[in-house]
Amino acid sequence: MDDATEEVGMGRTGGSAAARLAGFGAASVLVFTAAWTAGGAVGGAVGSGVETPTAGAPADAGDVRGDGGVLASGLATGDVTTGAGGVLSTAAGYTLTPVGIVYPWRDPTEVAFTVTGSDGAPVTRFDTPSDGSGVMDVAVLRRDVAGYQRLRATQGPDGVWRAPVRFPGQGVWRLYAGFTPTGGPHLDLGADLHVPGTYGAFTFPAENRAGLCGGSDQQVRLDGALVPGGESRLFATVGRDGTPVTDLEPVDGGAFGRMTAVRQGDLARFPVRPEITGAAATDRSGPGVAFAVSVPAPGSYRLFLDYRSGGVLRSCEFTLPTAPGS
Repeated sequence: MDDATEEVGMGRTGGSAAARLAGFGAASVLVFTAAWTAGGAVGGAVGSGVETPTAGAPADAGDVRGDGGVLASGLATGDVTTGAGGVLSTAAGYTLTPVGIVYPWRDPTEVAFTVTGSDGAPVTRFDTPSDGSGVMDVAVLRRDVAGYQRLRATQGPDGVWRAPVRFPGQGVWRLYAGFTPTGGPHLDLGADLHVPGTYGAFTFPAENRAGLCGGSDQQVRLDGALVPGGESRLFATVGRDGTPVTDLEPVDGGAFGRMTAVRQGDLARFPVRPEITGAAATDRSGPGVAFAVSVPAPGSYRLFLDYRSGGVLRSCEFTLPTAPGS
């Protein structure tokens, strides 16, 4: 399969896939309502939402995918000045600085960066989130809001953070790092990285609440509305060929799903909080997961969700505009 077929194929669902999605979309609201009513305890609510990029990239754009990436450590709450994560590279005296800014396309590589304080020295002490997730929430996203990948970074004795990654598309990528320096505020900083080559951007539908996830064997749907200026509730549901999936496993922090919202345009990211946390490793849930999110302004948002089912970590994407008239 050549590059053009591989990438454009990501944005299409064949006849059988489309039929599965149509059936799932019609039934998912009823399935989730029943699950949510019965699922007040751990093990009762789960789900996920997905979107595959639509066909809109030239043959040489690179096969950016939304289904790759490793589950990140916890979700950042945004920088102290705007609440919008990843927009600034410096805030409150702390700076995110990539060690290098040029990376290869498709080849396995390693992102390296430091967080420095006002004295210019690398910060080495960070608080660990109370939910048990990792110290540093690291992700990358291409400037066309495609290819979101959560990365797992570790800090070396030199104060440099390193995370393995494979960039599946050429272009400019945003590096996100969310953290709480000991004695400082919680921050979510960002910096640009570059993957040289011919670049063509993806286009996404104005709204996409349902799609395929995890190798097209599971169908997912997102319900709820994004209301700017207040807290919104989102409900994600997962099924397989019309049957609810009930073997969802906890991910980092004991939640049955992790989601991040990214605003199209400035790539500001916002945490989407799971309403059930603290699950034990042996707990299972499904088919729905409830989330809460606060977005400050009207606009279009891409939402990226990770969940685990059958021992497989699956990644899904949605596009949601804010509610009309809000």
